[in-house]
Amino acid sequence: MHLSLRRQPGGVDVVIEGTGATPVLQQGRNGNSWAGQLTTSSPAVLRYGAQNLSLPEAGIQSISLQGSGSTYQIQVVPLPGLPLARPVIGADGRNLVISFSTVPQLSSQTARPDLRTPGTVPQATFAPALQPRAVAPPLGDMAVGSMVLRNRGFINLNGPAVSMTMRNAPARDVLMALADVGGYGFVFVGGTDKDGKPLDAALSQGAPVSISFHGEKYARAINSVLLSAGLQARLEGNLIVAGPNVLGQSFGTQLSKVYRLNQASANSAADYLASLGASITKVTVITNATQTGTAQGNQVAGGTTTTQTETQRITTTETYGATTGPLKGLTGTTDSRLQTITLVGDPMVIAVAENYLRQLDLRQRQVALSVRILDINLDNDSTLSNSFAFKYGNNFIVSDKGKLIGAWGNQLPPTSTQFGTLSGGATSAKPVYGDPQIVLQPLAPAPVNPGSVYATDSFYNLLNASITSSSTKLLASPTLILTDNPETITGGAATTVTIGAALSTSTIGRERSNEAFVTVGTQVPISYNVSSAATGSSSNVIACTPNFGTSGLTFGARVSKIDDNGFVTFNLSPSVSASTPGTPVTGCGPINILSVRRLDTGSVRVRDGQTLILTGVISDFNSQTSDKWPILGDLPLVGQFFRSSGGTRQKRELVIMVTPHIINDTEGGSYGYGYQPGSAESRQLMGAS
Repeated sequence: MHLSLRRQPGGVDVVIEGTGATPVLQQGRNGNSWAGQLTTSSPAVLRYGAQNLSLPEAGIQSISLQGSGSTYQIQVVPLPGLPLARPVIGADGRNLVISFSTVPQLSSQTARPDLRTPGTVPQATFAPALQPRAVAPPLGDMAVGSMVLRNRGFINLNGPAVSMTMRNAPARDVLMALADVGGYGFVFVGGTDKDGKPLDAALSQGAPVSISFHGEKYARAINSVLLSAGLQARLEGNLIVAGPNVLGQSFGTQLSKVYRLNQASANSAADYLASLGASITKVTVITNATQTGTAQGNQVAGGTTTTQTETQRITTTETYGATTGPLKGLTGTTDSRLQTITLVGDPMVIAVAENYLRQLDLRQRQVALSVRILDINLDNDSTLSNSFAFKYGNNFIVSDKGKLIGAWGNQLPPTSTQFGTLSGGATSAKPVYGDPQIVLQPLAPAPVNPGSVYATDSFYNLLNASITSSSTKLLASPTLILTDNPETITGGAATTVTIGAALSTSTIGRERSNEAFVTVGTQVPISYNVSSAATGSSSNVIACTPNFGTSGLTFGARVSKIDDNGFVTFNLSPSVSASTPGTPVTGCGPINILSVRRLDTGSVRVRDGQTLILTGVISDFNSQTSDKWPILGDLPLVGQFFRSSGGTRQKRELVIMVTPHIINDTEGGSYGYGYQPGSAESRQLMGAS
C-alpha cells in the first residue's frame, strides 16, 4: 500500500492504494486533527515505508500513514487556526478514499507596490515541520506458522485425592502405590541406550523422589512423580505403562507414512525433525583404498616395484535425534534419490510431524535480475597544422607541419651511399692514400633540389585543421533468474575468468544454486608458457602454450536473500575488458594486453522493481603533442604557421543498472511464467508453434 493525494474543487482526496476489497476504518478526533485506524482483510506492506505528505495550499499541514501487518494509522493535521471538516469515506474495491472539504489558501499574490514607500513582502505562513529524531528503520512482516501441541508426557487419569509423604523413595515403587490407589494396573518397562543395550538399574528406575501431597488431585500427583523422576508414562486401557522411554512404545497399531518433498531436500527435513526429538536413521557408505607393496626403503637397487590397491566399501547405519522434543518416539529414514522421508510412529505424532513438513516444504522464491551494462567511450581529438613552401632563386624552404626542411643551391648534399666503394684487395686494413691499388670510383650524380619543379620566387601554403568527436555505448542487457538457495551444485565448480596477469580473477561462478555467471567476448592470448623439448635427434625445441583471457564482458551475480517484504539482497561482479596488441613473444606469436574496468559490490539490498545504478568507474586519458620551429613557433598569431599541434582526450565510464523483479509464479502463463518475447519475429514463431 501507499499514500497519494488528489486535489478536488473545494477539497482533497486522501487515497490509500492497495487496501483490498473489505477495509475497515475507525475514525476519531485528536484535538484539531483527524485520526483513523485502518484494518485490512489480509496482511500488507507499505511500498515506500512510513509516509508523511503536506498540502499547505489546501489548508493541510501534514498527512501521515504508518503501521505494519493488518493495522495502520492515518493522521491528518490542518494548518494552525483552520478547521477540518469530517471526511467522507469511500472505497472502489481496491483503494480507500477519504475526502476532506478544505478552505483554499492563496498560493500566489499579485500587487502593485509603491517603490517610493518601503514595506515588507507578505510571506507564506506555513513552515515545514522539523525532522523527527533518529529512529530505526521500519521492520518487515514475518511469515509465521503456528501449531498447538499437546503435552504427551501428561496422562489424564481419574482417581481419589492423594495424601502421601515420601523422602528419597524409588520412583517405581511410588508409582506402583499410586496406581493401586486409583485402581489401575501398572507395568514398568526398562529403557535402552542409543545402541539398543539395556540401561542399568539405577538409570532405568529413574531418580529417587521426595513428595508431600495433602488432598492433591490424582492425575497431578502421578504426573508430578513422573516429572521429578524423569520418567515417561502412557495409558493403555486401564493399564499404566511407565519407564524411561515408553512414549514410542504402544500396544496399539502404529502408522507409517512416506512423504515425497517438492522443495526441501529429504536430508535437511530429516535433520530438522531430528532436532525436535525424532529418531532418524541414515545409511552411510565409506570407501577405503589401501595400497600394498614393498616399502621404498626396503626395495632392491635396480629391482622392479610392485604395488596393489585394494578398495573396501563399508556400509554403516547411523541413528541420531534429540533427547527431548514434541516428536519423541517417532522414527524415520530418508531416500536421497526420490527425496522422500518415511516416518513410523503413533498417528498423533505423525500428524504433528506432517504439519512441520508442510511448513518446511514451501516453494522457493525466484528473482529475475535485469542488468544493463553501459560502456561509455567519449573521444575528442583535435589537430591543427600548417604547411607552406617558398622558393627564392635556387633556395627552397619547406615547413611541413611544424618541421623545417631547407635546400640551398641547385643540388642537395651527397649521402654516404653516393660515394664509390674501394676496389682492390685491401678489405680489412685501413687504406693508404696514394697506394696505386686503392682507387676511388667516381661519385654518383647528386640528387636535384626538389624546388626546381616550382616556379621562381613563389610561395605556397596548406592549412589542415580537424576535430573528431565520438561517443560509443556498448550496451549489454542480460537477465538472470536465480533463487536464494545456497546449496552446492553436484558436479559444479567455480567459474574463473582470467583478466590479466597483474589483476585478480573473477570468483563468482556456478558452484552454488544461487549463483550465475555470464561471459560475452573473445578469448585472446595474453601470455605464453615457453618450454623446451627433445624430439629425435633435435633438442631445445620451443613449445609454446598460450594463456587466454576474455576480451569483452564478464558478469557474475549471487542472490543471498529474497524476503517476504519484497526486498532482494545480492552481490554483483561486472567487468569490461578491451584488448590492444602487445609485444610479440619470440618464437611463439603475438599477445594482447587487456585494459580492464571492474566493479565488485558488497551485499546490496534493493526493493522489488527499484533500479540500482552503479557508476564512478572512470578512466580519463589526455594527451597533447606539438611540433614547431624554434622561436618562430612560439610567436603569437603568426606562430601557428610555424607549428603543428594535436590533442587526444579519451574518457570511459562503466555504468551498471540492476533491477530485481521477484517472480510471482502463481499468476500469468500456462506454466506460471508470463514470458513475452521481445521481438516481433520471436512472437510470430511462438504463436505459430
